[in-house]
Amino acid sequence: MGLKLKVNRNFLHLATARVQGSINDRGLAQIGLKVAGGKLSVSAADSVLAVYTACACEALVEGSVFVPARIFSEIVRELPEGLIKLEAMASQLVITAGAREEFLMKIPLIENAVWREPPVFDTDNSADLPAVKLTYMVEQVQFCVSQESSRNYGTVGFLHRPDKETIRLVGTDGFRLSYCEVGTAMPDGFLENGVALSKRALNEILRMCSEGFESVHLAISGDQTALVAQVTDYQIFVRLSAVKYPNYAGVIPAARQSRVMVSRSQLQNVARRVLLAADKSHALQLSFSDSSLTLASKTMGSSEGKESVLLDDYHGPRCDLAVNGKFLTDIFSTTPSEKLTLQFKDVEEPMVIVPRDEPTDCRSKHVLVPIRESE
Repeated sequence: MGLKLKVNRNFLHLATARVQGSINDRGLAQIGLKVAGGKLSVSAADSVLAVYTACACEALVEGSVFVPARIFSEIVRELPEGLIKLEAMASQLVITAGAREEFLMKIPLIENAVWREPPVFDTDNSADLPAVKLTYMVEQVQFCVSQESSRNYGTVGFLHRPDKETIRLVGTDGFRLSYCEVGTAMPDGFLENGVALSKRALNEILRMCSEGFESVHLAISGDQTALVAQVTDYQIFVRLSAVKYPNYAGVIPAARQSRVMVSRSQLQNVARRVLLAADKSHALQLSFSDSSLTLASKTMGSSEGKESVLLDDYHGPRCDLAVNGKFLTDIFSTTPSEKLTLQFKDVEEPMVIVPRDEPTDCRSKHVLVPIRESE
C-alpha cells in the first residue's frame, strides 16, 4: 500500500530517533511508516523491544510502507529544516526536501512487510509514575546492569514494590549492588510481582523520561510477559525477562558498621589519580584510621600510587579493605550528591555507600563486595 505526506523535519527526526533503541541489527532492521488520520506513525521492533511513536503531518495519501532502518535514519538526520515530502512510488520511497524541493533521495521499500498495530493491555496492573523520579531511579541503577554477564541476573534490573507506597529498582552482578527507591502513590494492584528489565529496556525508558514529560504510564500485561511505558503518541513495549532474581537483601550488611561522611568530588578525584597505578583488577586499597583515609593501588612490582584525605568525623579503629576502584568511581560518577556516607566494618563485610542529598522521596544505596587477597 502506498503513502504520500508532508511532515516537519524536526517531527520526523524526533520520531526516527525514538525508535533507534528497538533496532538491534541495523543492517537488517526496518522502520515502518503509516499515515492515517492526519498523523504519521513510525515504528521499529525486534524480538524483545518495540517502539511506536506518532507526529502530526499533512496526509495526502493514507497507507503504510517499510524502509531499511539504517539508510532512512541517516537521511532523516541530515535533512534540512522545513517540510519534508515522503511518497511511495512503485518499489521506492521518494524523499524530497528544501524550499524548492532541491533535495531528492530514493530508497527501496521492503516488500511483504505488514504494519501491526500496537498491542493493547487490558489490565489493572498499571500506574502513572513521575518522570523525574523514574529518571533518577534508573540513572542510579543502570550502570550496575550489564549487556552480558556470567550471572543471568546481572543482565537485568529488578523493578518491584518493597512496600505499599514505594517502588524500587535493583541491579547487581554479584560483586556490586545498587538500588534506588521512590515513594509515590500507586494503585494497590500495580506491580504485585516484580519484573526483570534488560539494560536496553531501562535505556529506552530513560530516553522517554528525558523528553520532559510530567509522568510516564507503566502497564504490565496480564500474563506478566510484557511491559509498556507510554506517553502521548509514544509507546515502548518490552518483553520481560524470565530471569529469577535472587534474594538481594541478603547482600546488604545488617550488622552495625562504622560510618564516615566524605566529599564525593574530592574522593572521586583522589581515586582516579591513585588508580592510574592499578592493574586490570582495578584493586583499590582503603585504609581508615584516626581522622584520615588513605587510598592506594599498585601493580606487580612496577607502579604504586597512594594519597590520603582528612576525615574530620572519623575517630574509630583502623580498618583496611580493598574494593574494585572502577566500581567505586562508577558510583561517584552516578550520584549527584556531594556528600556520601561510607559504612564499613572489616575486610569480610561489604562497604555501603549512601548519598546524603537526594530528590524528595528518593533513596538510593550502593554496596561493594570487598576484594579478598586470594582474588
